[in-house]
Amino acid sequence: MAHLLAPQKSLPTLPVFFNVDKVVGNNPAINLREDVLLVQFAFTVIASQPEPSSSAEFNAAAAAVRATGHIDQATITAIMAAQNEVRKKGGGAGTIVDGRVSPATGGYAYGAGTWTIVHLNESMQGRHINIWPRIDLIPGCPNELKAMVVRTVQGT
Repeated sequence: MAHLLAPQKSLPTLPVFFNVDKVVGNNPAINLREDVLLVQFAFTVIASQPEPSSSAEFNAAAAAVRATGHIDQATITAIMAAQNEVRKKGGGAGTIVDGRVSPATGGYAYGAGTWTIVHLNESMQGRHINIWPRIDLIPGCPNELKAMVVRTVQGT
């Protein structure tokens, strides 16, 4: 189940972020429904407000994703496009392009790479800084993610 990972000191611009519990994407992946929804919703948020500096390939891949909670080729393609985008923009030269979103462990980075889930969070936060981390208030947030926000952010 997706959850909020709280205060991180290594990246003060993203003090908290939503993490996945299990790997999402290409096999071998567990693809828990709530984790998949979080990743898919992040892509729908990104697609709703594409950044001019992003590649056409990445924007098209993000726009093809639908938040269903079930892994599909569109989601895997968008994950790979996001990983390629991070590598091209220099935000993690060691970022692995494998079509998988792994749980971030030990902070925001691993070796010379940055966890894909961290970049997805940064993208959502940047588009909705005024309400972050209340992703439940972003239009189109699936009900299951709203419940996760209540559980992990509001504490009920």
